Amino acid sequence: MKAVWANRYRFVIAALILPVRLCVGITWGAAGPLIPLMIQEFGISRGTAGWFASVSPLLMMAFAVPSGIVAGKIGIKRAFTIGAFLQTAGILAPLCSSFPLILLTRVLFGIGIAMTIPLVGGIIAQWFSRRDVPLVNGFSQASTSLGNALAFFATVRIARALSWRGTLALYSGFALVFAFLWLVLGRESQRTMSNNPEVVSDKARVPGSPPLSPGKVLRQKATFLLAFSLMGAFCLFTALASWLPTYYHQVFGMSLASASSVAAILTLVGIPACIVGGIVPMRLGLRKPLVVVSGLMVGLAGLGCFMVNNPVVVSVALAVYGIFGVIYTPSVFTIPMELPDMTPQTGSLVLALALAAGNLGSFMGPLIVGYLADLTGSYLPGFLICCLLSLSLLVGGLLLPETGPRAREKPEVAPVT
Repeated sequence: MKAVWANRYRFVIAALILPVRLCVGITWGAAGPLIPLMIQEFGISRGTAGWFASVSPLLMMAFAVPSGIVAGKIGIKRAFTIGAFLQTAGILAPLCSSFPLILLTRVLFGIGIAMTIPLVGGIIAQWFSRRDVPLVNGFSQASTSLGNALAFFATVRIARALSWRGTLALYSGFALVFAFLWLVLGRESQRTMSNNPEVVSDKARVPGSPPLSPGKVLRQKATFLLAFSLMGAFCLFTALASWLPTYYHQVFGMSLASASSVAAILTLVGIPACIVGGIVPMRLGLRKPLVVVSGLMVGLAGLGCFMVNNPVVVSVALAVYGIFGVIYTPSVFTIPMELPDMTPQTGSLVLALALAAGNLGSFMGPLIVGYLADLTGSYLPGFLICCLLSLSLLVGGLLLPETGPRAREKPEVAPVT
C-alpha cells in the first residue's frame, strides 16, 4: 500500500513543479514588454536596458553547475526550495527607485532559476519511469512557454493599471505562493536510476562500483555537445523574445500592446509544441530527430520574424519559429538522464552545464542586438548574427549520441542450424 501511495505521489510532485516553471516563464517573459517602459522612465540606452533581459541568463550560466553540485550534497528537494524562493525577488520591485536596484532583483531571480530549472529534470527522473520522462519534460517546458505567452499578452496591460513595478511584484507574488507549496508538500523520492529497472541505463555501472564523480560527469563528450547545441539556440530565442516587441513598436509602427501580442505568437504555439516534443520521442524511442530538425529550422524561421514588414509573413514565421524553438527541449532534458552511469543527481549536473552554456547564449543575445542597434541604428545586424549562431543546434544535434531505448535495442541473432 505504501508503494502504491508513493507511486501516486508523483502526480502531486508534477502539480507542484509545473506552476513553479509557469512562474519562471511569466517573470522571464515580462522582460521584453517592460524594456521600453524602463528606457522611458530611466532614460537609459537600449544596450543598458538589454541587461534586464541578459542578467538572469548570465547568473544562470554562472550558478547552474555549482547549484547542481550543491544539490548533490543537500538533496534535490532542498536545493529546489531555495531556488524557488529566490525566484520571487521581483516582489521587491515597488521599493526599487533606480535601474541598478531593479537589476539586483533580476540577479536574485537568475540565481533562483539556476537552481530550479536544471533540477526539474532530476526530480522528474526520480519520480517517473523512463518511458514517461520525455512526456513529463514536455509538460514542464510547456508550462514555461505558457508563462511566456501570458507575459507577452498581459504585461503591458497590467503595467498600465499597476505600473511596471507593480506588475513584477504581482508575478513574483504568485511565484511566492507556489514556493511555499513546494516547501510544505515537495519531497524527494528514494528511487534512483541505479536501483530502478524502469529508469536504469542499459550501460549502468557495475553494482558496488562508485558513482561518477562531478569531474568525470562534466568532462564527458556528450556534456559538451549538449552545451554547444544550446548556446546558439538560446541566443536567438532570447534575442527575439526580448527585442521583438520593441522592434515591432519602433520599426513596424505597432502600438506597444499590439507589438507584444503579436510577439506572443512565438511563445503561444510553444505550448502544444512542447507537449508534442514530449510525445514524439516517447513514441519513437529516439531523442535526436527533433533536435536535428529544429536545428535546421530555427535560423530560417527566425529570419522571417523580422525581415519583412508583412503581418501574414511575420505571423507565420513567428508560429514556425515558436514550434521549432522549443519542440526539442523535452529531448534535451531527457538525454542527460539516459547517458551511461547516470543518476538523477549526476544527470542534473550534466543538464546544469548544458543550460549554463545555453544561458551564456541567452545572456549574449539581447546585448548583441541592443548594443549593435545603438552603434548602427538598426536592429538587423544583431538579429542576423543571432540567427547564424543558432546553427549550433544543428551541428551539436548531429554529433550527440542517441540515448533513446530504440537505439539501445540489440538485433536478435538467428540461431545456427
